[in-house]
Amino acid sequence: MTRVIEWIVSLLIVIALFVVIGLFLPSTRTVSESAETNRPMSTVNDLVGSFTRFRDWNSLVNKDPRVQLTTSGPEQGVGAKLEFKSNDASIGNGSWTLIEDVPGEKIVYAVENEARGGNKLMTFRFERTGQRNQNVKITQRYTVDYGWDLLGRYAGLYVTRGIGDEIKAGLGKVSNLLATIPRFDYSQHEPGFSFVDLPATNALVVTTAAKRANDDIAMAMTNQLKWIEQVMEKSDLEPAGPMRIVTNEFSSDTYGFDIVMPIRRQGTGPAPVESDTPEAGEGDAAAEGEAVAEAEAEVAPVAPVDPNAPLELLDVTVEGPVVYAQLPAMRAATTTYTGPSPGLPRVRDLTKAWAMVRGAETWDRPYEEYLNPIKDMLMEEAEFRVYWPVRIAGVEMAEPVIIAPLPTEPEEEGAEAEEAPAEAPETPAAG
Repeated sequence: MTRVIEWIVSLLIVIALFVVIGLFLPSTRTVSESAETNRPMSTVNDLVGSFTRFRDWNSLVNKDPRVQLTTSGPEQGVGAKLEFKSNDASIGNGSWTLIEDVPGEKIVYAVENEARGGNKLMTFRFERTGQRNQNVKITQRYTVDYGWDLLGRYAGLYVTRGIGDEIKAGLGKVSNLLATIPRFDYSQHEPGFSFVDLPATNALVVTTAAKRANDDIAMAMTNQLKWIEQVMEKSDLEPAGPMRIVTNEFSSDTYGFDIVMPIRRQGTGPAPVESDTPEAGEGDAAAEGEAVAEAEAEVAPVAPVDPNAPLELLDVTVEGPVVYAQLPAMRAATTTYTGPSPGLPRVRDLTKAWAMVRGAETWDRPYEEYLNPIKDMLMEEAEFRVYWPVRIAGVEMAEPVIIAPLPTEPEEEGAEAEEAPAEAPETPAAG
């Protein structure tokens, strides 16, 4: 009996010590780690403030690559939420919800998981550092509140080692990922960016090159465009959209590119809208405005283009360097640009950086639609739309199909070469 009493007393002493020590342990725990990058603040903020590349920058996936991630709410900003489910007991189920986003300063996530504690927050703070403040210091801090949960307070003794190691690994992934993204600050590009789905199209293509001089490039474009215009005229075709310039090579002294003209059969484009609006001077301004509104209301909406619809095979007789091709449907990151054409390379890089931050993998070659004549491409008011194709998850990207010229047998010796049209200058030699 005495031994039983001694055992009970010892147990009570242990329990008392456990409670007393637990009461003196901190009820909240904080752990933080930092990393530095030379990428722009906008790139860092957008990457960490979105779940589009969560798998690439968060260490949660390191523990269980098969963890199920489900997002909801907006893609970026307060309200974005990610839920995770894992069979790994160290991860379990939970969520991250973005509750505060101060661009260039901090991003705060509310974290829910099966570990002890409440009011769990994961905070990312950003600070400009380095020469001319060109670098960004990222500090990731985790806080948890155990309240009167004594077992939780003891569990907090291991936060620095457990959560701290995860944060350090995650920041390493963030730094490596940022290093793959072009170092361009797209936040200053006012027109903004978006993803668009482009339908398949018939096109005439000429491949050429020129020295990296504005006059040489403009001359090469003008010369090759005349070939395309001649083929369209003889084949009864018309443009189905603006001329495209596809970049093939952009070296220090040479610019290699394709001139691409979307085409369709003559007269098959959208019919011009006829307006019954009275001419100026007939009736007062109110009547004129009402007539315009009625005319616009009567215009039938344009039917959406089916990207999977087969392209019509056109009857095209190609000449000179012109190739007839069918270009596949694609998705692309896009923006607009107003200014002289030498500014286009930078806008292409901005577009690529923006797309990569949002989880898109760029592929193939970027191109621009020229919304003004070639002769105006150096003007401050020149307008362009820039595209960079991106891959679609789970979809094998199609390649252009060359319809003409078809492969032919080698010409016999002595055969005369085809002469260029009298109205078109000779094709300039590749730079």
